[in-house]
Amino acid sequence: MSFIQSGGSRRGRRVSRGFTLIELLVVLVIIGIILSFASLSVDSGGLDRHAENESRRIAALIKLFRQEGILKNQQLALRIFPDRYEFLRLEGEQWQVIEDDETFRTRKLPKELHFELEDMEVSREADDDDDEEDGVMLFFLSSGESTPFEMHIKGADDTDYILLGDAMGELDSRNSKDKDFAEWLAGSGR
Repeated sequence: MSFIQSGGSRRGRRVSRGFTLIELLVVLVIIGIILSFASLSVDSGGLDRHAENESRRIAALIKLFRQEGILKNQQLALRIFPDRYEFLRLEGEQWQVIEDDETFRTRKLPKELHFELEDMEVSREADDDDDEEDGVMLFFLSSGESTPFEMHIKGADDTDYILLGDAMGELDSRNSKDKDFAEWLAGSGR
């Protein structure tokens, strides 16, 4: 009978010899998540990454802005300055900066980037009350038509993302360093 008691006492007492496979996998998953957040917070892309992100952001905002103007039957505009852009709505006979919408708030470019607009025959908004430089206006009409434009997002180095917009609101962007850039630019009619 003593044999049964000693065997029973061994079963009741567990000896911990290390981690289980599940515990190790959970720790590895947690470490992976922490490392992915850490890598996202480190700026490894430089100016090209910032310019690409800004190009995508402004293209998405322009598409949404244009659609809103068509749906709400409003005349809208985007005013581009070298370091920022703002969204405007025609109210009466005055262009008013949109301040009541978080999506279409005035946005600034990162310090190391700036806008350049090429081959533009658009009107420049002159405001006597404003001491700032005039911005270039891009118009988005309720009919779906818009101002054609070639917008460059440039950096101090040779960073250059180009966003093209045509009269029907189609947008396309490209990095000037892409292999097929010259072919793309020629195909766009520029």
